[in-house]
Amino acid sequence: MSEPSEGEPSQHEAPGRPEGAAPLCASVALAPRAVVPLALALGPGTWRLTVTADAPVELAARTGAGAVRLRAEAGIVTLALDAPVDGFDVWPLDVWPHDEDEDEDEEEAAARATVVAEPAPPWDTLTPSWRLGPVRQPPRAAHAPRTTPPTPRGWSVRIAEAEAVEVVGERFEVGENGVLRLALPTPAGPGAVLVEGVFRTEDGAPARVEPQILASGAASPRSRLAAMRRTHGAHYAAVLTLDASAETLLLRPREYVGHVVIPALSVRPLTLPRRAARLAQAVRSWVAAVHRPAPVGARSGPLAPRPRRQPGRAGPPSARPLVSIVTATRDAPQHLARYLATIHRTRYQPCEILLVDNATRDAEALRWLEAAQAGGARVLRDARPFNFAALNNLAAREARGEILVFANNDIEFTDPAWLDALVDAASDPAVGVAGARLLYPDGRVQHAGLVLAGEARVRHAERYLPGRARGYEGRQRRETEVVGVTGALMAIRRTLFADLGGFDATRYGVLFNDVDLCLKARARGLSNVLVPAAVARHHESATIGQRRTTGLFERGGEIWQYERAVEGHRFRRAWADTLDADPCYPPQFDPLDARFRRRV
Repeated sequence: MSEPSEGEPSQHEAPGRPEGAAPLCASVALAPRAVVPLALALGPGTWRLTVTADAPVELAARTGAGAVRLRAEAGIVTLALDAPVDGFDVWPLDVWPHDEDEDEDEEEAAARATVVAEPAPPWDTLTPSWRLGPVRQPPRAAHAPRTTPPTPRGWSVRIAEAEAVEVVGERFEVGENGVLRLALPTPAGPGAVLVEGVFRTEDGAPARVEPQILASGAASPRSRLAAMRRTHGAHYAAVLTLDASAETLLLRPREYVGHVVIPALSVRPLTLPRRAARLAQAVRSWVAAVHRPAPVGARSGPLAPRPRRQPGRAGPPSARPLVSIVTATRDAPQHLARYLATIHRTRYQPCEILLVDNATRDAEALRWLEAAQAGGARVLRDARPFNFAALNNLAAREARGEILVFANNDIEFTDPAWLDALVDAASDPAVGVAGARLLYPDGRVQHAGLVLAGEARVRHAERYLPGRARGYEGRQRRETEVVGVTGALMAIRRTLFADLGGFDATRYGVLFNDVDLCLKARARGLSNVLVPAAVARHHESATIGQRRTTGLFERGGEIWQYERAVEGHRFRRAWADTLDADPCYPPQFDPLDARFRRRV
């Protein structure tokens, strides 16, 4: 049987193809900033796709439920289909920086992508696989062989099997999606069960982890029974309720890769009086932590206030740097209208507005974009799937300003002077990224700097604090050095943004791109600062949907969480040496809480 010609899908019958048969193949020309369909029909079964292209690309399977984005490792995609797919979507990735001497459009238009599909043997894994509609992909790493590690002395549970976890005594080296199957000495449940353990680093300090407990037959790694929380020191505990008797449980020692020492772990039934006693103790500990005053002078150096500046010190408008305000937008006409109405009240001049239209379909939103363009704003088009980093990189390359300001389209500018102080801070050669103070519509604090809380967790400092409060040591009223700020409203010098490589659109399309940029700036010896004088209202995450949803493709749905978990894993691997010790958060406080409260 002859091979299909380039650009034409194979006519082979996909279902039931024997191993060793000729692979299916399809090729397509890429278009700049656009999604291109690739006709390659596959039937149910396990497939291995080999993706080759003249430029970095992403791939999504077109299913009856929608397009499921696929994760490729070195150009190889392994997937299992429960139902046929009629083809795939392919689009070019944004790579920063581009060579300004090359014609970007011509280069991208000439690029091609080819996908070769071959039947593959089903994978075998201890952990549940991600099921995204009719598409499944294996865990985010090749799993380690199933083993029966020796039982450390004194443990009340036995490790029956391990996957992507290497056990050496009490030290556990956890790989991607690493999990342990715990064999209970006697069946637990039905009813309440207490899981307790000690989790330390190699030097004996409490490990900043969030161990996950799952049932052996969980539908996915997200279907956890409970997350173990720190109770005191390195001691972690969780109370879970079992509907039926269980002889085994699954434990994910870490959410992401790395090592942890676990000298003790137990699982036992929990009676009602003991539950009440533990609850009372937890309440007493919480009250003591909240009302215990911090010792005088017990704060880290980076929290010292920065030298006061006078907004607008750059002088008259003719001497001030040109500012490019970059905003990605899609539909959401009510937010776009409010954004445009309030940003035009901005007092600072000179500035330009660049809007990146990410495949807007709403008629009213399109009219607002036309009106903005008629009023002097520049509108760029990019129809690829939502990628915050790529959209902002595109606009940054087109910007003319010395200072780049990235702003979400769900921002409402309540103070016409918001930009003066932000530009003043970002212009300082010692500053990397300057971030605004953002409030929820009800007046509470939404963002006042970021806190690294271990693993790949990033918290907003003093979130939900009343907007009029001064905050810890007055940090809500003065410029303060922080480890990072949110991309919802931040400023950076254009030359520095280019030197840092822009936002990493390949690894952090939606989450972590702003934190990654801030950490790269810190690695250059620069300070990231919170600028409370730059204040705005944030109607959080309006562009990409609500946070909680049962929709498969909505923000918060299965596919969204899968893609964000992949970004979290990449972020953890890139910044593992930094995440467990925020240099700008006082060590006597718990970063998971991020409200400057003493550890329990």
